[in-house]
Amino acid sequence: MRPLCVHMENFCSYRTPTTIALHDVDYFVLVGPTGSGKSTVIDAISFALYGTVPRWANEKTIALALAPSATSGKVALVFESAGRRYGVVRALTRSARGTVGTKEARLDELDPSVDPAEGVEAMLAASARTVADGDRVTPAVQRITGLEFKYFTQCVILPQGRFAEFLQAEPRKRQDLLVQLLD
Repeated sequence: MRPLCVHMENFCSYRTPTTIALHDVDYFVLVGPTGSGKSTVIDAISFALYGTVPRWANEKTIALALAPSATSGKVALVFESAGRRYGVVRALTRSARGTVGTKEARLDELDPSVDPAEGVEAMLAASARTVADGDRVTPAVQRITGLEFKYFTQCVILPQGRFAEFLQAEPRKRQDLLVQLLD
């Protein structure tokens, strides 16, 4: 799985629409002072794919995804996997009672002929077919990427402070992770 861009609107601390283009780099580093939003970018990728974030400790928590006092928000990720391009969008809304819920969750296969330099909206608009929506998005992401949430967080994003946990895991658990990663 290779991320091409991530887009956030009212996601956590990102109040204004922010798009991070990754299509023209092989490696990237998020650099900045404490509190500048580096971890939130990683959280947005995780939330787009799996509808949750590892540092929230509870996989069912979504209220933390929406910026305080915002009534709606959105996270979108365009990525490539196994030679195909996909776009996953999760839109959030806050009810009059203050409850945050998922308004939309959608995973589309996208037309790969759209130049990523044209931006996230152009890529998302080039939907070839809907792969999954609603509660079926996360299982479809797992099938496409070959990674369940727990393995994604152990080896792809490895939440802060969890590297030692991976290194100290029982050999069988590390082996299971590597078997899934390497197919």
